[in-house]
Amino acid sequence: MQRYRLLAIDLDGTLLTPFPEKQVTRRARQALEIARAAGMAITITTGQMLAVLRHVCAGLPLSGPQILENGALIVDIISGSVLSERFLPKEYILPVLETARSLGLYRAYHTPEGVYVDRHTPRARDWYRPPLPPAIEVDDVTTLYPRPCIKIAAVGSPETLPAKRQQLQQQFGKVLHVTQSTRDLLEVLHPEANKGQALRQVAHLLGVAPAEIVAIGDHYNDVEMLRFAGLSIAMGNAPPEVQAVADYVTSDNAHDGVAQALERLVLPTLE
Repeated sequence: MQRYRLLAIDLDGTLLTPFPEKQVTRRARQALEIARAAGMAITITTGQMLAVLRHVCAGLPLSGPQILENGALIVDIISGSVLSERFLPKEYILPVLETARSLGLYRAYHTPEGVYVDRHTPRARDWYRPPLPPAIEVDDVTTLYPRPCIKIAAVGSPETLPAKRQQLQQQFGKVLHVTQSTRDLLEVLHPEANKGQALRQVAHLLGVAPAEIVAIGDHYNDVEMLRFAGLSIAMGNAPPEVQAVADYVTSDNAHDGVAQALERLVLPTLE
């Protein structure tokens, strides 16, 4: 039986219960504590920033490198030191922002200091809850240029977003990484910024082989990570295309899908 040494796990839609609670269940916490006590490293792989990770995962047995901003940053959660960073190339910031605007999308400009959004961006006030600072609304996020940009996010209708994602991929896919992280959110990043590439770096830092990695995710931004891991698990709430990439499909995040998968597939290998 394969013994796993590294667990890479997405947050929203995966480890966290659905909105508005967005919490880690007691059962999932217990499974993670058992895995960590048995020597398994745990890396959260999220599109969120470090402050969010530290807030929502407070009390979890996390140490060492964590993957943030969909792979653009790898940060040590204890010290806060940046182990790797891949910012969006400056020459593409304004063209991406203009294309997103022409597609009728609201835009978010992620900087190391905070997140700025077009005024009236849907759900923006729900992205970060107190005590975390909210996204900062501005009349036009292009005024942030040329500040360093970790990624550009674009918010739109779930019904039309897949077609708009394809348009962004056709225009920028050869030079940037374009992905979708929720039903209504697209993200554009450095061409080598994705969870799979970041997980490869973390595995190298920890001396872990791909076959020793378990990855769990729920959306298109998790696909590269799922493909890299020795054991890939998709959530029951994942789109069919994402489920098709995985070795195993667990229950959804409203019914402890993460805990179910860990109890069935991972913890027995650690005994």
